[in-house]
Amino acid sequence: MSSQETFKAFTSQVESVVNPFYSFNQLVSKNIETLSKIQLESVQAYSTLGNETLQSLANIKQPQDLASHSTKQMEVMSKFSQQLLKDGQKLSQLSQDFKTAADELAASSIPATKSA
Repeated sequence: MSSQETFKAFTSQVESVVNPFYSFNQLVSKNIETLSKIQLESVQAYSTLGNETLQSLANIKQPQDLASHSTKQMEVMSKFSQQLLKDGQKLSQLSQDFKTAADELAASSIPATKSA
């Protein structure tokens, strides 16, 4: 066997071992990016709810405005609960998608590492 053939065989074996790690790193990177987007959307939604509360407080000028503010607070709490549920669903789906992709990656890389 020539040195060039030996080098090609060695390179092939190294690639078959390293490629699953590379693929897993890409998967983790994509997952972190998606998680960051979810977090930013959540922060924006909660900030909007907080601003609605502050605006409602700022509009209290008379005693009857307090009743209006209380009603507004119930609406804000309902939106807050809905946002929490939505965020939980997004995170659950992200987790499930990551697990599925990681399982597929592991299953596809096992034959590659056994042959190396």
